[in-house]
Amino acid sequence: MEAFLLTKKVGGCTEKTLAMYRWWLDRLVREVQVPDTVGVRKFFVRLSESGLSHSTQHQAFRVFRVFFRWALDCGAMTSDPLRGFTMRTPKTLPQVPSLDEVRAVLASCQDTLEGVRNRAMILVLADSGLRASELLGLLVEHWNPADRSLFVRSGKGRKDRVVFVGATTTRALKEWLARHPAPAPESYLFTDRQGRRVKHRHLVTLLHRLSAKAGLPEHRWLHPHALRHFAATSWLREGMGLDEVRRLLGHETLHTTLRYSSLVSKDLQQAHKKASAVDRTGLGDV
Repeated sequence: MEAFLLTKKVGGCTEKTLAMYRWWLDRLVREVQVPDTVGVRKFFVRLSESGLSHSTQHQAFRVFRVFFRWALDCGAMTSDPLRGFTMRTPKTLPQVPSLDEVRAVLASCQDTLEGVRNRAMILVLADSGLRASELLGLLVEHWNPADRSLFVRSGKGRKDRVVFVGATTTRALKEWLARHPAPAPESYLFTDRQGRRVKHRHLVTLLHRLSAKAGLPEHRWLHPHALRHFAATSWLREGMGLDEVRRLLGHETLHTTLRYSSLVSKDLQQAHKKASAVDRTGLGDV
Protein backbone atom coordinates (compact mmCIF):
# COMPACT_ATOMS: atom_id res chain seq x y z
CA MET A 1 0.00 0.00 0.00
CA GLU A 2 2.78 2.44 0.92
CA ALA A 3 4.63 1.61 -2.30
CA PHE A 4 1.45 2.28 -4.27
CA LEU A 5 0.93 5.65 -2.58
CA LEU A 6 4.56 6.66 -3.19
CA THR A 7 4.19 5.67 -6.84
CA LYS A 8 1.10 7.82 -7.19
CA LYS A 9 2.75 10.74 -5.43
CA VAL A 10 5.76 10.62 -7.75
CA GLY A 11 3.33 10.29 -10.67
CA GLY A 12 1.79 13.68 -9.83
CA CYS A 13 -1.36 12.86 -7.84
CA THR A 14 -2.60 15.72 -5.68
CA GLU A 15 -2.58 15.52 -1.89
CA LYS A 16 -6.38 15.34 -1.94
CA THR A 17 -6.33 12.30 -4.24
CA LEU A 18 -3.59 10.64 -2.19
CA ALA A 19 -5.62 11.18 0.98
CA MET A 20 -8.63 9.51 -0.66
CA TYR A 21 -6.50 6.54 -1.74
CA ARG A 22 -5.05 6.18 1.75
CA TRP A 23 -8.43 6.41 3.50
CA TRP A 24 -9.99 3.61 1.46
CA LEU A 25 -6.91 1.38 1.49
CA ASP A 26 -6.59 1.77 5.27
CA ARG A 27 -10.21 0.67 5.56
CA LEU A 28 -9.54 -2.29 3.25
CA VAL A 29 -6.63 -3.40 5.47
CA ARG A 30 -8.76 -3.09 8.62
CA GLU A 31 -11.86 -4.86 7.34
CA VAL A 32 -10.63 -7.47 4.85
CA GLN A 33 -8.32 -10.10 6.30
CA VAL A 34 -7.65 -11.76 2.93
CA PRO A 35 -8.02 -9.48 -0.13
CA ASP A 36 -9.33 -12.21 -2.40
CA THR A 37 -12.46 -12.30 -4.55
CA VAL A 38 -14.79 -13.32 -1.71
CA GLY A 39 -13.29 -10.96 0.87
CA VAL A 40 -13.51 -7.92 -1.38
CA ARG A 41 -17.06 -8.68 -2.49
CA LYS A 42 -18.18 -9.08 1.13
CA PHE A 43 -16.62 -5.68 1.79
CA PHE A 44 -18.83 -4.09 -0.88
CA VAL A 45 -21.89 -5.89 0.47
CA ARG A 46 -21.23 -4.29 3.86
CA LEU A 47 -20.79 -0.89 2.21
CA SER A 48 -24.15 -1.27 0.48
CA GLU A 49 -25.90 -2.38 3.68
CA SER A 50 -24.38 0.51 5.65
CA GLY A 51 -26.45 3.03 3.73
CA LEU A 52 -23.58 4.81 2.00
CA SER A 53 -24.52 6.64 -1.19
CA HIS A 54 -23.88 4.97 -4.53
CA SER A 55 -21.35 7.71 -5.33
CA THR A 56 -19.31 6.92 -2.21
CA GLN A 57 -19.43 3.19 -2.90
CA HIS A 58 -18.28 3.82 -6.45
CA GLN A 59 -15.38 5.89 -5.15
CA ALA A 60 -14.19 2.84 -3.16
CA PHE A 61 -14.56 0.68 -6.28
CA ARG A 62 -12.42 3.09 -8.34
CA VAL A 63 -9.68 3.22 -5.71
CA PHE A 64 -9.49 -0.57 -5.36
CA ARG A 65 -9.57 -1.07 -9.13
CA VAL A 66 -6.54 1.21 -9.57
CA PHE A 67 -4.71 -0.37 -6.63
CA PHE A 68 -5.26 -4.00 -7.64
CA ARG A 69 -4.27 -3.34 -11.25
CA TRP A 70 -1.07 -1.68 -10.05
CA ALA A 71 -0.38 -4.61 -7.68
CA LEU A 72 -0.78 -7.04 -10.60
CA ASP A 73 1.52 -5.03 -12.84
CA CYS A 74 4.32 -4.93 -10.27
CA GLY A 75 3.92 -8.58 -9.26
CA ALA A 76 2.63 -7.96 -5.72
CA MET A 77 -0.52 -9.94 -6.52
CA THR A 78 -1.15 -12.87 -8.85
CA SER A 79 -4.85 -12.27 -9.48
CA ASP A 80 -7.27 -9.34 -9.45
CA PRO A 81 -9.95 -9.67 -6.73
CA LEU A 82 -12.19 -7.36 -8.77
CA ARG A 83 -11.97 -9.44 -11.94
CA GLY A 84 -15.49 -9.96 -13.26
CA PHE A 85 -16.90 -7.40 -10.81
CA THR A 86 -18.29 -4.13 -12.12
CA MET A 87 -20.12 -1.23 -10.56
CA ARG A 88 -22.03 1.27 -12.64
CA THR A 89 -21.21 4.92 -12.31
CA PRO A 90 -24.13 6.67 -10.54
CA LYS A 91 -26.21 8.56 -13.11
CA THR A 92 -27.10 11.45 -10.84
CA LEU A 93 -27.90 14.93 -12.08
CA PRO A 94 -26.49 17.95 -10.25
CA GLN A 95 -28.79 20.16 -8.21
CA VAL A 96 -28.78 23.60 -9.76
CA PRO A 97 -29.90 26.69 -7.82
CA SER A 98 -32.46 28.88 -9.49
CA LEU A 99 -31.77 32.46 -10.56
CA ASP A 100 -34.07 33.72 -7.80
CA GLU A 101 -32.20 31.71 -5.16
CA VAL A 102 -28.81 33.07 -6.23
CA ARG A 103 -30.24 36.58 -6.37
CA ALA A 104 -31.70 36.24 -2.86
CA VAL A 105 -28.36 35.07 -1.42
CA LEU A 106 -26.52 37.95 -3.10
CA ALA A 107 -29.04 40.37 -1.60
CA SER A 108 -28.15 38.98 1.84
CA CYS A 109 -24.56 40.23 1.56
CA GLN A 110 -24.18 43.38 3.65
CA ASP A 111 -22.10 46.44 2.78
CA THR A 112 -19.22 45.41 5.04
CA LEU A 113 -15.74 44.16 4.22
CA GLU A 114 -16.91 40.55 4.56
CA GLY A 115 -20.16 41.27 2.72
CA VAL A 116 -18.38 42.82 -0.25
CA ARG A 117 -15.94 39.89 -0.31
CA ASN A 118 -18.75 37.32 -0.09
CA ARG A 119 -20.66 38.98 -2.92
CA ALA A 120 -17.54 38.93 -5.10
CA MET A 121 -16.86 35.25 -4.33
CA ILE A 122 -20.44 34.21 -5.12
CA LEU A 123 -20.44 36.13 -8.40
CA VAL A 124 -17.08 34.69 -9.45
CA LEU A 125 -18.27 31.14 -8.74
CA ALA A 126 -21.57 31.69 -10.57
CA ASP A 127 -19.94 33.50 -13.50
CA SER A 128 -16.74 31.50 -14.08
CA GLY A 129 -17.69 27.97 -13.02
CA LEU A 130 -14.61 27.63 -10.84
CA ARG A 131 -14.27 24.85 -8.28
CA ALA A 132 -14.06 26.01 -4.66
CA SER A 133 -10.38 24.98 -4.40
CA GLU A 134 -9.60 26.92 -7.58
CA LEU A 135 -11.38 30.03 -6.32
CA LEU A 136 -9.61 29.96 -2.95
CA GLY A 137 -6.22 29.36 -4.58
CA LEU A 138 -6.40 32.51 -6.70
CA LEU A 139 -3.85 35.25 -6.07
CA VAL A 140 -4.44 38.95 -6.70
CA GLU A 141 -2.04 38.78 -9.66
CA HIS A 142 -4.18 36.07 -11.26
CA TRP A 143 -6.92 38.64 -11.93
CA ASN A 144 -6.60 40.50 -15.23
CA PRO A 145 -9.18 43.30 -15.43
CA ALA A 146 -8.14 44.17 -18.99
CA ASP A 147 -9.81 41.07 -20.45
CA ARG A 148 -11.83 40.12 -17.33
CA SER A 149 -9.96 36.87 -16.93
CA LEU A 150 -8.75 34.76 -14.02
CA PHE A 151 -5.72 32.51 -14.35
CA VAL A 152 -6.19 29.16 -12.61
CA ARG A 153 -2.85 27.63 -11.70
CA SER A 154 -2.76 23.89 -11.01
CA GLY A 155 -6.49 23.24 -11.07
CA LYS A 156 -7.89 19.73 -10.82
CA GLY A 157 -5.37 17.33 -12.35
CA ARG A 158 -2.71 20.02 -11.84
CA LYS A 159 -3.76 21.74 -15.05
CA ASP A 160 -3.64 25.47 -15.71
CA ARG A 161 -6.46 27.26 -17.49
CA VAL A 162 -8.03 30.68 -17.95
CA VAL A 163 -11.65 31.52 -17.10
CA PHE A 164 -13.63 34.68 -17.68
CA VAL A 165 -16.23 36.81 -15.91
CA GLY A 166 -18.62 39.52 -17.04
CA ALA A 167 -18.99 43.21 -16.31
CA THR A 168 -21.07 42.77 -13.13
CA THR A 169 -18.57 40.40 -11.55
CA THR A 170 -15.72 42.68 -12.63
CA ARG A 171 -17.30 45.58 -10.73
CA ALA A 172 -17.73 43.36 -7.66
CA LEU A 173 -14.06 42.31 -7.82
CA LYS A 174 -12.91 45.92 -8.15
CA GLU A 175 -15.03 46.90 -5.15
CA TRP A 176 -13.55 44.03 -3.11
CA LEU A 177 -9.96 44.83 -4.12
CA ALA A 178 -10.53 48.43 -3.02
CA ARG A 179 -11.18 47.03 0.50
CA HIS A 180 -8.76 44.08 0.41
CA PRO A 181 -6.67 44.09 3.62
CA ALA A 182 -3.41 43.39 1.75
CA PRO A 183 -3.88 43.63 -2.04
CA ALA A 184 -0.29 42.81 -2.99
CA PRO A 185 0.09 40.77 -6.23
CA GLU A 186 1.28 37.71 -4.30
CA SER A 187 -1.58 37.84 -1.77
CA TYR A 188 -4.56 35.54 -1.99
CA LEU A 189 -7.45 37.15 -3.82
CA PHE A 190 -10.01 36.26 -1.14
CA THR A 191 -8.98 36.68 2.49
CA ASP A 192 -10.29 37.56 5.93
CA ARG A 193 -9.65 40.86 7.73
CA GLN A 194 -6.16 39.69 8.73
CA GLY A 195 -5.21 38.90 5.13
CA ARG A 196 -5.44 35.15 5.69
CA ARG A 197 -6.72 32.91 2.91
CA VAL A 198 -10.40 31.93 3.13
CA LYS A 199 -10.62 28.19 3.76
CA HIS A 200 -13.00 25.76 2.13
CA ARG A 201 -14.93 25.07 5.33
CA HIS A 202 -15.38 28.81 5.90
CA LEU A 203 -16.68 29.27 2.34
CA VAL A 204 -19.27 26.50 2.77
CA THR A 205 -20.33 27.84 6.17
CA LEU A 206 -20.83 31.40 4.95
CA LEU A 207 -22.83 30.21 1.91
CA HIS A 208 -25.10 28.20 4.20
CA ARG A 209 -25.47 31.14 6.58
CA LEU A 210 -26.34 33.53 3.74
CA SER A 211 -28.77 30.98 2.28
CA ALA A 212 -30.57 30.68 5.60
CA LYS A 213 -30.66 34.46 5.91
CA ALA A 214 -32.18 34.67 2.42
CA GLY A 215 -34.96 32.32 3.52
CA LEU A 216 -33.95 29.31 1.43
CA PRO A 217 -35.04 25.90 2.80
CA GLU A 218 -32.12 23.86 4.11
CA HIS A 219 -32.16 21.39 1.22
CA ARG A 220 -31.72 24.34 -1.17
CA TRP A 221 -28.84 26.07 0.60
CA LEU A 222 -26.09 27.12 -1.79
CA HIS A 223 -22.87 25.16 -1.98
CA PRO A 224 -19.75 26.18 -3.98
CA HIS A 225 -20.24 23.33 -6.45
CA ALA A 226 -23.92 24.24 -6.91
CA LEU A 227 -22.77 27.62 -8.24
CA ARG A 228 -20.47 25.79 -10.67
CA HIS A 229 -23.54 23.87 -11.87
CA PHE A 230 -25.41 27.18 -12.15
CA ALA A 231 -22.69 28.60 -14.42
CA ALA A 232 -22.57 25.53 -16.67
CA THR A 233 -26.33 25.27 -17.21
CA SER A 234 -26.59 29.03 -17.79
CA TRP A 235 -23.96 28.86 -20.53
CA LEU A 236 -25.74 25.99 -22.26
CA ARG A 237 -29.11 27.75 -22.08
CA GLU A 238 -27.54 30.76 -23.78
CA GLY A 239 -26.26 28.60 -26.64
CA MET A 240 -22.63 27.96 -25.71
CA GLY A 241 -21.24 24.79 -27.29
CA LEU A 242 -20.52 21.71 -25.18
CA ASP A 243 -16.81 21.76 -25.95
CA GLU A 244 -16.50 25.41 -24.89
CA VAL A 245 -18.33 24.58 -21.64
CA ARG A 246 -16.00 21.60 -21.11
CA ARG A 247 -12.90 23.75 -21.54
CA LEU A 248 -14.14 26.53 -19.26
CA LEU A 249 -15.04 24.00 -16.54
CA GLY A 250 -11.72 22.19 -16.92
CA HIS A 251 -13.26 18.79 -17.69
CA GLU A 252 -10.96 16.18 -19.20
CA THR A 253 -13.65 14.80 -21.52
CA LEU A 254 -17.20 15.63 -22.58
CA HIS A 255 -18.60 12.75 -20.50
CA THR A 256 -18.98 14.87 -17.34
CA THR A 257 -20.11 17.96 -19.25
CA LEU A 258 -22.96 16.02 -20.87
CA ARG A 259 -24.72 15.80 -17.50
CA TYR A 260 -25.54 19.49 -17.81
CA SER A 261 -27.08 19.07 -21.26
CA SER A 262 -29.59 16.66 -19.65
CA LEU A 263 -30.66 19.42 -17.27
CA VAL A 264 -31.06 21.93 -20.07
CA SER A 265 -33.09 19.39 -22.06
CA LYS A 266 -35.44 19.13 -19.09
CA ASP A 267 -35.85 22.92 -19.13
CA LEU A 268 -36.66 22.81 -22.82
CA GLN A 269 -39.22 20.09 -22.21
CA GLN A 270 -40.99 22.25 -19.64
CA ALA A 271 -40.85 25.27 -21.95
CA HIS A 272 -42.32 23.24 -24.81
CA LYS A 273 -45.08 21.91 -22.56
CA LYS A 274 -46.16 25.49 -21.86
CA ALA A 275 -45.93 26.62 -25.48
CA SER A 276 -46.81 23.54 -27.53
CA ALA A 277 -48.09 24.73 -30.89
CA VAL A 278 -50.47 21.78 -31.25
CA ASP A 279 -51.90 21.95 -27.73
CA ARG A 280 -52.31 25.74 -27.71
CA THR A 281 -53.97 25.92 -31.13
CA GLY A 282 -56.23 22.90 -30.70
CA LEU A 283 -54.98 21.14 -33.82
CA GLY A 284 -55.66 17.79 -32.20
CA ASP A 285 -59.38 18.55 -32.19
CA VAL A 286 -59.59 18.90 -35.96
